[in-house]
Amino acid sequence: MKNITLNHTYTPSPLKDINQDLSVLLKEAEPDEATFLKLVTRRDDFIQQFLTEISDLDKENFVKAELAVNGALVAYANQLFKTSLKQLSSLLRGRKAVKKYK
Repeated sequence: MKNITLNHTYTPSPLKDINQDLSVLLKEAEPDEATFLKLVTRRDDFIQQFLTEISDLDKENFVKAELAVNGALVAYANQLFKTSLKQLSSLLRGRKAVKKYK
């Protein structure tokens, strides 16, 4: 997967910490999906809380910047899903072949 830029001008420090953990995970050849889910959930929880604490102007700027990041994370999640589905399909085909030759 290409490198995803998770931080932008409006990224607060606590979110940068979460993004750092995500960046490390995204660089792994076979990232753990459970860890990915945990991190994006933690990221979403932080963002939801953060949005209640900032001004409308800051909120607008932050949300606009986050849309691109969110789109990249959704695309990455879809890629993980497709990869998992292919692995599962291969496993099922292999199982059928083993049963056939028993």
